[in-house]
Amino acid sequence: MDMSVYFNKQHLVKHSYATTEDYRVRSDAWESLAQQSISEWYAAQLQDLAFENLLDAGCGLGRFSTAIARARRVDVTAIDIAEPMVEATRQALGSLPGKHEFVQTSIEDAPFSDGSFDLVLANLVLFHVPDIGGAFKKLADFTKKGGHVALLTVDFDWMSELNRFQDHALLKLGFAHDHPALTAPVTNRFCDANIMRYAPQSLRLIRKPWFDGTMTFPDVDGVMNFYTHTMRYKNVAMQLGNDTLRDTAREIVEAYRERTGSLKVSSSLYLYVFEKR
Repeated sequence: MDMSVYFNKQHLVKHSYATTEDYRVRSDAWESLAQQSISEWYAAQLQDLAFENLLDAGCGLGRFSTAIARARRVDVTAIDIAEPMVEATRQALGSLPGKHEFVQTSIEDAPFSDGSFDLVLANLVLFHVPDIGGAFKKLADFTKKGGHVALLTVDFDWMSELNRFQDHALLKLGFAHDHPALTAPVTNRFCDANIMRYAPQSLRLIRKPWFDGTMTFPDVDGVMNFYTHTMRYKNVAMQLGNDTLRDTAREIVEAYRERTGSLKVSSSLYLYVFEKR
């Protein structure tokens, strides 16, 4: 299996973000199954910063920029490579105060001048770009001097329980232990363990609060609904062309519940906040 599918724009738009369904299932779980709302927490972390306009790069469903726009008047420019995501953000912002713009584009191709924004958001997105350092620099360039860049970034081996469920299932299905499908999660391309190696010199880290997004699922069906809407599952299941991965993973999840009495999936994240020098 070619791991480049995780940062191939054509594949992402066609198979991962052609509709909002998969991302909405995951996003709703992050919001509802943790001890607090991640979007409300996120907006609170930025409330002391001075900004009037922001760029939401890789906006997804617009969850974070909308949370900010509910808390204060702000002009939002939302971009994403997938039109359904741009449209979802348009609907989410709705009639909230501010002048809002929506553009289908990648970070690399975004048509903005340097210093256009007071605040740039790039949440859970940079592990999807082929050239992480180049995209990170573009975000910094778009930011005004004295402005800020905020990146919600996963911890190393994010959602490790789901990763282990799938790896266990693949081994049971006869995959070799070193098959590409069992390699490290793609989120590790850009996570808390390595983010600073990509940070441009024009940015200075000022804080990185941690969010415990551990999800407590009510039952096995809830875990499986979340898991089967993840990219890691869908990319392998698409190659198999049947339901064997889903069915085998379910057996493993059920055994895990029997053994531990728990259906918790860790979801540890950091919000890196940089200031533009």
